[in-house]
Amino acid sequence: MSDSNEDPGSGQALPGSRAAGTAAITVPTALPLESVEQSLSDSDSGYEEGTLSTASVTSSIYAFEQENGRTYHSYKADKKYVIPNDEAERERMDIHYHSLRYAMRDQLFCAPIEHPISVFDVGTGTGIWAMDVADAYPGARVLGIDLSPIQPTWVAPNLEFQVFDLEEPWDMPERFDLVHSREMNGFSIKSWPKFFEQAFASLRPGGWVECQEFDLNISSDDNTIPENSAVIKWQNLWEQGVQQGGMTGRCYPAKMAEQMRGVGFINIRILPFKMPIGPWAKDPMLRQSGLCTLVGLLDGVFGLSVRVYTQLLGWSVEELEALLVQVRQEWKSKRIHSYFPM
Repeated sequence: MSDSNEDPGSGQALPGSRAAGTAAITVPTALPLESVEQSLSDSDSGYEEGTLSTASVTSSIYAFEQENGRTYHSYKADKKYVIPNDEAERERMDIHYHSLRYAMRDQLFCAPIEHPISVFDVGTGTGIWAMDVADAYPGARVLGIDLSPIQPTWVAPNLEFQVFDLEEPWDMPERFDLVHSREMNGFSIKSWPKFFEQAFASLRPGGWVECQEFDLNISSDDNTIPENSAVIKWQNLWEQGVQQGGMTGRCYPAKMAEQMRGVGFINIRILPFKMPIGPWAKDPMLRQSGLCTLVGLLDGVFGLSVRVYTQLLGWSVEELEALLVQVRQEWKSKRIHSYFPM
């Protein structure tokens, strides 16, 4: 593949390969509105931990930290990941996955790979994307890693999950056609240059890296977000708290593209999508995306917020709950047509 000298601009979905790559996306175009009233696994793969080796997971990994009624990963517990790993959060993650699938027109990935042989899913979460890829490409080996062992035990024979810290050295002999990450920017990875270096080294020649990221910078094309928006207040405070924890809290696609280019990726592309909040979009798939997003946020915003607000911002749970009452009311408003750029 040839090198691309075009300015990738801005956005939140990055493909890039070793001879090319995938990037993040922003969304410049307006979404048509729809009246809200009109639309209101088989074999045991086991787990592994450590340096992508064959060691068994110890029971201590399942001794999750408990805090404010939520649980958090215990592996590498010094890395204070701000998102819980309990059943409620897993449900939110799976709902959010469907939001993304609808927003991306049911694509699993955008990289131009017809028949991948090996796929590496970094930060696999519940493993739902990796499971869908393993089912869609039964001839491919799929490896998913995460800090939390919250994936199913019984999965397709071509799929394996491992407990692993992606910021440790990727000490593995295998090379991949696709390295995939999703929603890691802003609060999961401290050093993106290091991540891209390791991803580049782990690819086969011509392989691709794809980062499917969404920006917490909630937007509206028709200026329907209120001037004194509780959602924007919540968003800005969340970002401030995450930054105090050493992360960015935001997705900067042009910067990601520059970092990818710096380690040797070419054919870097930034592909824009929008993920509506609520079923206001006229397009049927975007309307479904918005409905899933709304359900996931209404149920999951406390879990997304509580560690950031209490540990990093010093709020009480009661203060947070009072803010979230206003946030949920705003999200449920039929007059507001907002979305996440991704």
